[in-house]
Amino acid sequence: MANLRSMVYDNSHKLNDSEKQIVQYVLNNPRDCSKLSLAKLAKKLYVSESAIFRLCKKLGLSGYSELKFDLVELAESKQKPIKIENNFARELSKVNSDVLKYFKQRDFNSLYRDLDNAGTIYIYSTGWQQELIAQYLAHELFVVGKHATVLPSALEELKAAGRFAQKGDVLFIISFTGDNKTINEEITKLELVNDKFKYVSFTNLKQNKLASLVQHNIYFPTIAFTNDADFKSGKVAFTPAYFLIDLVISEYVAWQQSQGEDVEINVGN
Repeated sequence: MANLRSMVYDNSHKLNDSEKQIVQYVLNNPRDCSKLSLAKLAKKLYVSESAIFRLCKKLGLSGYSELKFDLVELAESKQKPIKIENNFARELSKVNSDVLKYFKQRDFNSLYRDLDNAGTIYIYSTGWQQELIAQYLAHELFVVGKHATVLPSALEELKAAGRFAQKGDVLFIISFTGDNKTINEEITKLELVNDKFKYVSFTNLKQNKLASLVQHNIYFPTIAFTNDADFKSGKVAFTPAYFLIDLVISEYVAWQQSQGEDVEINVGN
């Protein structure tokens, strides 16, 4: 059965101004009105009993008794707290479990070799959230003794890095979609005229143009804070990306040790 509010909405075009005022009052005061007889409600609103009865018919109700019943339901629904189910913790646990499975299936040894040989690691990002990820990646690389430079998001900075880079340097490009046409065109140009860089894309978990342009690609999933599968609200957590960075860096350290290298960990004060 349709609730009273939806019935009013569906039939509002049938109501005159006086009837709309009656409806507004009973919807705003459902508990009080549900306790009144037809005669008492009519007296309270300064209308005739027949006016209220006609209103009931226009709304699709059988009569005043059904209106009172719906008002009781409306009053009870107003008192019930709305429970919003939050599955974020469970979803985050599942996504991080998927990230771990993905990581274990990948072979990053060639990436670790390139990181080890790089004099400088450049990190370029395409947005605010991606810049935060870039800062975190740079910090984690510093902790394991690798010098990393986070480039500002301006395209000119990316071009400048291409001029100053040394042979064997690594360039990370962190992009949510991996389909930024301007950035992808610039990467294509850099690869044509500049053989200094080893390129690494760090993008959302889907096929994209950027990943097809580079030597190394890493994919991370995201998760919505709310029930928003298409991420339309913009409330998206990048926690899995940070988790994946930690996995990559920790295995990079293990790889260095397997090569007989002494790894100096910079933990700070």
